[in-house]
Amino acid sequence: MKKFALLLGLFFIVEMANFTQVHAADKPMGHSNFEIIKIKTKMGIESSSAYFDGKSDKVVIFVPGAIFNKESWFFLAERLQQLNVSSLSLDGKRKEDVLSAIKILKEKGFAKITLVGASMGGGSVLHALEEKTDDSIDKVIVLAPYGGSAIKSKKINKLFVIAKADRLGIYPKVKKIYTNSADPKKMVEYEGSEHAQHLFKSSHKDELAELLIDFINENN
Repeated sequence: MKKFALLLGLFFIVEMANFTQVHAADKPMGHSNFEIIKIKTKMGIESSSAYFDGKSDKVVIFVPGAIFNKESWFFLAERLQQLNVSSLSLDGKRKEDVLSAIKILKEKGFAKITLVGASMGGGSVLHALEEKTDDSIDKVIVLAPYGGSAIKSKKINKLFVIAKADRLGIYPKVKKIYTNSADPKKMVEYEGSEHAQHLFKSSHKDELAELLIDFINENN
């Protein structure tokens, strides 16, 4: 327990050290077309999310890292909306938030859901899949997931993204999760040490954004 607390403390220290590095990609463009939806878990915990209607049957759930919020995904949500792909960007980062978001989107009639999570959010995506692998989950993208285990479902197309020298030192764990996950799957490794969403502040930002958009839009 003490070891876990120390690791969690180190995680937040490293993340907060990068908090002041603001990048334009973290901010909404100022003309976003979205609806605020409250996410409420079974435990009664409530958080905010932003729903971008893409007028199609495709939808993406964005789950941010520990120090990030729903706005950190707006630059991708806006791009996807222009491509007629809907999305729900969460403030909540827990497994329960992911499961509640899936339920909300299924109630809206979506049958193809892509989960995108980074760092803590990526770990929550993996934990959510451990608890319940829903038939509506079509694809999963995790950026340097902090925690979680392999995805065993062969119906889900999977993309793992990480920097080879990730500053939290989790590359070996993420590689193991990827290796133990069932096909179809793909892993993309970048040079450098930027962790998860911090990759969008690096020289890889444009390539990474296109990678995610292409993966979301491609047919399995």
